[in-house]
Amino acid sequence: MLIEKMTKQGDWLFRYRGVLPAFLLIPGLWTFSHFQYLGGSHDVQQVWEWLCFGVSVLGLVLRATTVGFVDEGTSGRNTIGQRASELNTTGWYSLVRNPLYLGNFLIMLGTILVPADIAFLTVTACLFWIYYERIIATEESFLHGKFGRPYAEWAHCTPVFFPRLKGWQSPPRAFRWRMVLRREYTAVLLIGIAFLLLNIMEHAVAERRLAVDLPWVVMFLISLAVYLILRILKKHSRVLDVEEVRHAASN
Repeated sequence: MLIEKMTKQGDWLFRYRGVLPAFLLIPGLWTFSHFQYLGGSHDVQQVWEWLCFGVSVLGLVLRATTVGFVDEGTSGRNTIGQRASELNTTGWYSLVRNPLYLGNFLIMLGTILVPADIAFLTVTACLFWIYYERIIATEESFLHGKFGRPYAEWAHCTPVFFPRLKGWQSPPRAFRWRMVLRREYTAVLLIGIAFLLLNIMEHAVAERRLAVDLPWVVMFLISLAVYLILRILKKHSRVLDVEEVRHAASN
């Protein structure tokens, strides 16, 4: 059956989901081979680039406001196998079944919008969908097997990827910054690296010189500092350990 084949493919892709998305940007090599500044102006391109950066930051915010409310045993970056200590159905999960993957898409979208090339945008978005469609199929098969009817009922009324505009349910937990800081520092660094490299490529192709705009160097250094500080704190201290705190149930 097709769904079984997709699930098997998704299981393999799930294990390497931290590396394989980089290959989605391969079409960008062809796109940048004939890159020109938007409107023929470096200043216009810079404004556009900051707007694109905002899209990526929006994806990071979506991930953060999802991760900050979930249980430690869910919505993780594990790659060895599926795990879920509970079924998430509140917060962003009350509007869309895969808010973290939507966040990933927005982060990627910000980077692939930079060249302002419709063909590149279309091809890369399609590759992203084919890739994550299989991972989602694997995860949904696991969650349905573990949680049964509650999962089926939630999935029936919750969109897979594009959020509905109503039906928000407040999470039972208080928002925990430590959970976000423990999990999302890598995404911060990747965004910093991506926009720095894109800016270098722009200068190299459009102006045929090795250069980089100072604001992107600063953004990269900030993201690198955030990454190093949080990684050290996570690996060598208990500062980012998370305590389970729930809102008091109303009478």
